[in-house]
Amino acid sequence: MTFKAFATGAMLGLAALTATGAALAQDYPTRTIQIIVPYAPGGQGDITARLIAEHLSPALGKPVVVENRPGANGTIGGDLVAKSDPDGYTLEVVVQSHVLAGALMPGLTYDPVDDFEPISLMARTQLGVVVPASLPVETLGDFVDYIEERPGELGFASAGHGSNAHIFTEWFLDMADLDMIHVPYAGSAAAHPDLISGVATMAFDTLASVQGLVGDGRLKLLAVAGAERHPEFPDVPTIAESGFPEYDASSWSALLAPAGTPQEIVDRLNSEVVAILAREDVAERLATLGATIVASSPQEAREIMEDEVVRYTDLIERLELAQ
Repeated sequence: MTFKAFATGAMLGLAALTATGAALAQDYPTRTIQIIVPYAPGGQGDITARLIAEHLSPALGKPVVVENRPGANGTIGGDLVAKSDPDGYTLEVVVQSHVLAGALMPGLTYDPVDDFEPISLMARTQLGVVVPASLPVETLGDFVDYIEERPGELGFASAGHGSNAHIFTEWFLDMADLDMIHVPYAGSAAAHPDLISGVATMAFDTLASVQGLVGDGRLKLLAVAGAERHPEFPDVPTIAESGFPEYDASSWSALLAPAGTPQEIVDRLNSEVVAILAREDVAERLATLGATIVASSPQEAREIMEDEVVRYTDLIERLELAQ
């Protein structure tokens, strides 16, 4: 075959693929859309996914169902979506820990950034430092003093190895020069009974997950992890205000599709999701869960994901957190 014939064939093949993608997008959707949540029910990703699905279904005119596929810090669900047909019928809602999986698990079977098409960021959620109500501390400074007197004796709970809660806690402990034992659970909600009873001494958890437990006095909220105080807890200082000015960590959620999903479908989904996030009732619902809207373009979402990989990979390597 001559180069000219090869080039002509390649161009025709590309044109056929483009035409197929355009036809797919024009008819999309024709059946049920599945949103995979690679975490246990009740956490940030699960709550956000169900809220989006509730409004995305009528917007698209087809059922949108949410399925939890937890395990291995989100990588079981991530692997499933990465290898799904890129046709817009299998999507995934992830949180920040999704992009860190490559650094944490060197043998990962997919690339957390390159094997996905970002659709939009959706919400940014504050995490808070919570301790049992029975713990004799009232401030983060009190807590630091308490742990310094008991090095290596007490445990902190997380939603699993490599989860946002784990990484953010390890970062804080490193900054504060504290020694605690990591106790991973199958999701943040699974840790709550042990945290309430005092079996676990501390956790970084989303305000969405713990605000009820803080409100009824079963847990104490000592600080929030983001750059600013949260409006739902205006009297609770940030970690930065509590003596660690360089600390600033918050979690985001994003909607992804498999790499290769036609751009027309990505753009359609982005348009619908951004419109949903602009609804006042959705913003109010997310605010009660400790989250704020951060709708974005697909490109903006990709840039955030790439930046987070760079930001946290060094921390993961320095603290030797990879499995």
